[in-house]
Amino acid sequence: MKKQPMPVFGTAEGNSLEKQALSQLNAGKYKKAIELYKKLLQDSDNSEWRQQLAHCYLQYASALAAKGLYQEARASWENYSQHTQPPYEKYDHYLTWLIQTNNPARVQSCLAQLSARQLDKDYPELAAWLGLLIITDHSEFQQSLPQNSDFIAHLTSVQTALRAYQDNNLSGMDEALKQLPYRSAFRDFRTLLKAAVAVSAAPQEAQALLTKIPAHSPYAQAADLLLASTRKGSALAREIVKFNHQQRRLIGEIIGLDEKQLEFIEQLGNQKEVWSDKLKFDLAVQYQTLCGFELAQRFCLAMLARYPAGQQDVNNAFGPVDEFEQNRLKALACEREDNSYDAEYHWRQCIRALTKEGSGNTLKTALILRHLAENQPDAEEKIPLLIESLEHNPDDRASYLQILGYYSQFPDTADTFKQWLSKAFAQFPRDADVLTLALQAAMRDRAHANVSEYAQTLLTIDPLNTAAKQALFASHLAHARKLIQGREYPAAENEIQQAEGLKLGKSYGLQIQLMRGLLCFASQDKQQGLQAITEAQNKLNTDPVNMHFQAAMEALLTNLPVATLLRELPPAKDYLLSAQELARLVERLKRYSQESGSQEQTHKALEKIKAALKKSLQQQDYAENLLLALCEALDSIRHFELLRYCSKLAQSKWQKPVWIYFQIYSETDGEPERCSFMNRLRLEENLEKARQEKDHRATVLIDHYLDGYHKAHPLKAMNFLDNLFAKDEQNNVENPFDKLFGHLSYETFHKLNKKLTSLSKKTSPERLVQELNRANGDKILQAIMKNPDLFTALMVLRAADALGIAIEVSVEEILACFNVSKKSGFSLFNLGKSL
Repeated sequence: MKKQPMPVFGTAEGNSLEKQALSQLNAGKYKKAIELYKKLLQDSDNSEWRQQLAHCYLQYASALAAKGLYQEARASWENYSQHTQPPYEKYDHYLTWLIQTNNPARVQSCLAQLSARQLDKDYPELAAWLGLLIITDHSEFQQSLPQNSDFIAHLTSVQTALRAYQDNNLSGMDEALKQLPYRSAFRDFRTLLKAAVAVSAAPQEAQALLTKIPAHSPYAQAADLLLASTRKGSALAREIVKFNHQQRRLIGEIIGLDEKQLEFIEQLGNQKEVWSDKLKFDLAVQYQTLCGFELAQRFCLAMLARYPAGQQDVNNAFGPVDEFEQNRLKALACEREDNSYDAEYHWRQCIRALTKEGSGNTLKTALILRHLAENQPDAEEKIPLLIESLEHNPDDRASYLQILGYYSQFPDTADTFKQWLSKAFAQFPRDADVLTLALQAAMRDRAHANVSEYAQTLLTIDPLNTAAKQALFASHLAHARKLIQGREYPAAENEIQQAEGLKLGKSYGLQIQLMRGLLCFASQDKQQGLQAITEAQNKLNTDPVNMHFQAAMEALLTNLPVATLLRELPPAKDYLLSAQELARLVERLKRYSQESGSQEQTHKALEKIKAALKKSLQQQDYAENLLLALCEALDSIRHFELLRYCSKLAQSKWQKPVWIYFQIYSETDGEPERCSFMNRLRLEENLEKARQEKDHRATVLIDHYLDGYHKAHPLKAMNFLDNLFAKDEQNNVENPFDKLFGHLSYETFHKLNKKLTSLSKKTSPERLVQELNRANGDKILQAIMKNPDLFTALMVLRAADALGIAIEVSVEEILACFNVSKKSGFSLFNLGKSL
């Protein structure tokens, strides 16, 4: 057959083909570009096209190697070498691809062509890889390499070090490794061998060494294996499953795992998806001998809360669970369903079971009580549980701090706060948080000696404690004011000097200047003192309102004439405070109310600026947080007139529970017994809203105020003790409470009555009937409306259930006692399972 002649491209067609080839090359589509350049070269031996073709072959080889196609990459590089002249690019890469294709004759031929410079200088990555291959599987490569190279000299040192390592001659090994310079191709091998020696004796040292081997090093995989073998427990399990079967076996040999452990690791390695609870549970039961009976049992018992289907397997593997575990699992299940009422009952049963076991369970009991406290939405419910927990475990610092934080919020709990502060201080005499609370309490009581003692102790613990220094400074000045008032001027100067010696900063220095002005006015020269006072005031304040308030307070605290000190100041009546100036006034109000201890004096000073403050509140647009801080400061000094004014303005802008509270609170002058029934309902509604919005401040304030309201206005038929001991003497009828609950001890009466009071605040008859889960709930509700004592009796049962007290009274007995028919389909009280 006659051969067809080669096609000859026209000029236009050739230009188009060249553009296509260049476009494919620039797009990284090297295979298509190669075909196009080969077509172009069939027509003309263009050197530029040949150069572009060689470049395409070279880039295509790298792309193929990146996909692991080393045979194809090698062939593409060889095509590249046919279209260009030496020196060839990526020759070291070509050699690595050649070695990967398992062609020993060709490999050794190419290695023999390497020069010493190429091996030692030009191809460091190839040299490192060849070093690993020679000391592992391809010792024959050594003879093909230039024997006058540094590489061969270093290889000799490495082989000497390996023999010394195998002979357990560690000093000989170290001596041989010292012959390797920093830039040797075997530097990562040196690190690896040192780490291998340290794996068993010093695992942390081995870990530090292995992390120095870079990820691109030929020794990185061996380093990963060794690093995994230094891990323990769950860390080992996480690391070992990343490797293949053969590598896992090798790690097992290094750390001495037995067949059972290796089998478990294989199970872990086979799990590619997220583990189900069932799988975790089954593995723990199957391989319990690996972690020990007790640990496996604890794990499975913990898993039962999420995987109740494993109960029978637990019984078979570890024996039946005891009363404590049964109730613990039920409690956790209830919590998952947001059934806090039943959860509390089962936790109480856990405590009861621990009590039966005798001593040694105090910490467990305390932890259960603290867990219950964490789940209480109301601080009023939380605090008694924390207090109870301290009876079992009295050294829990966090519980003390929560109790102190609660009782520090209200004036009517000041005595209780002091009692708990005394207990906490006795338990933690050098704890910074407790000392800070003690310091603040001493400042409120103006006990200067105690302030100094607590502040000095805090400074020995934390020399940079600014709060302690500030408290000490304020104590010195407060004492100096008293001494000026008592005309003990030298002693006052001594206090001022001690405050000055603290060197707290410029603003504190100006306060010192103000105090010296007051002292000078009182003891020496009134005009000179007045000048010093005015100068200090001008530097301390940027507005006349703060000036007037500060001057009035200082005059009242030192028994100096207020009018005289104010006369030198600019007028403040029509001044509008900026946000920054109002914030400064709030801080000053808090400080003076704490330092003076006299609400009367603070009220008198506020009278001097009341008009300007009201005008500012009316006309300025302050942030909500700033107004809230002002209300809290006014509340601390019980200035209800300004508190009413501020809260009314804020409540019109922000319809939030905290503003509803401050409005009602200020209208009753802080006396909950004066609260109207409608306002009580508003507060209860906003209490629920505050809880939903997780507004802790509003929740605590409203809850405490309502607690005072309920104490002043006890709910009808909710006084259990009165009902219990009351007798219907006129009709000689036995009291139903005596009949139902008369067998209980006096101590139990009080516990139930206390819980009953708490539950009654958040449980209406309608809600109780819903919780009864009865078919004819309307009939029960009608019976309660006719006789509220029925509601009380059912609430007693609920209180006993919540406390875990078995009172041996059922719902049916209560209904029968109050003549409620059994024919209406009533079932057992779903929450009182044990009663």
